[in-house]
Amino acid sequence: MSDAKATELHDGGITPALRLDERIYQDLLGRIQAGIYAQGERLPTENDLASEFSVSRPVIRAALARLREAGLIVSRRGAGSFVSVGRATQEAGYAPLGSIDDITEFFRFRRFLEGESAARAAERATPQAIEDLQEVLRGIDADIEAGQATIELDIRFHAAIARLSGSRFLGESLAMLRPQMRFMGQFVRALSPSGYVSAKQNMQTEHRKLLDAIASGDPARARAAMERHLSASEGRIFKGTAKG
Repeated sequence: MSDAKATELHDGGITPALRLDERIYQDLLGRIQAGIYAQGERLPTENDLASEFSVSRPVIRAALARLREAGLIVSRRGAGSFVSVGRATQEAGYAPLGSIDDITEFFRFRRFLEGESAARAAERATPQAIEDLQEVLRGIDADIEAGQATIELDIRFHAAIARLSGSRFLGESLAMLRPQMRFMGQFVRALSPSGYVSAKQNMQTEHRKLLDAIASGDPARARAAMERHLSASEGRIFKGTAKG
């Protein structure tokens, strides 16, 4: 099955090829969780996985990138991908959010960190980078439509902007915040299940304004758009509605 033909009927509807990497990610994640791929074990090559799942290598790379972003696998140059033994995750990172003050500081730090990421990304953005970010937003749209949680794709969107900044330290700092970001996503959903879809739609509006600002090549505009988005996210936590 080629990627071009990867669209399939599912539960009476259409599942777009865009979701192939998501399904493969979930499959590989399940194997790691079940111990089929043990800690420290080398994963099959990209070619072997592409053959097994009948997809192209770029689709496999996207799924593997998600596992790397989650800290579940590590890549060794010339050797392939290996299941993480967990030491880096245990020794690095920030403590869990434990209070309202923690949440306030969490968003303040993200505005500082990601405002700079967005400003630098605006200076470096290429048409392909913008298209890659748009693809992630299309995935979020699909998850909203399906009533699914969007936090993993939201994290991927922000991580891609941090990588686009060209600073490994901005990217690595944001990666250390992923557990807190996941917690906040779950918290918002539990806080107001009935308003979750509306909140996600507002988030997407902010994401698109942010992407437009990055695509414009204007660092100041991109920084301001990121700061507004994160302030609105904070507003959804404390007030259930976006600020401004």
